Amino acid sequence: DIAFERAFGSEPLMGTFDNRLMSQAFGNIIKNAAEAIEGAEFQDGEKGVIRIQACREGNMIRVDVVDNGKGLPRENRQRLLEPYMTTREKGTGLGLAIVKKIIEDHGGRLELHDAPQDFHQGRGAMITMVLPAANAPEAGPVSQKETEKVGNGV
Repeated sequence: DIAFERAFGSEPLMGTFDNRLMSQAFGNIIKNAAEAIEGAEFQDGEKGVIRIQACREGNMIRVDVVDNGKGLPRENRQRLLEPYMTTREKGTGLGLAIVKKIIEDHGGRLELHDAPQDFHQGRGAMITMVLPAANAPEAGPVSQKETEKVGNGV
């Protein structure tokens, strides 16, 4: 019962990434968004929404995964990126730490935000992944070994 929305624009967003690792990172972020929605209380007729939006900002690609779930804690929010830190009963606390490592190994950064006001009145969370675009000075595979596995495009 979750609606998925996407906003990718018309410009191709090209980068050099390890497909397996990036699939793991995106899968984890989307799974977290779905679990946040499962843990939220909705008014009659309201349903969970996950929006994935991507655009190019200079030499970087910005990907936002926004949900209208229960949101992120305001206090010590950045600690969620540390290994074994979790706010869930069944969580291991490794998911966001792994995603952060994957994104950083690709020359990017991971950011934790509240959902923007224009998305369900700011209810929920927004996880932002900023990655180097192709032809950007920071772009490139993590290692020579991974070059064989690298794919282009987001």
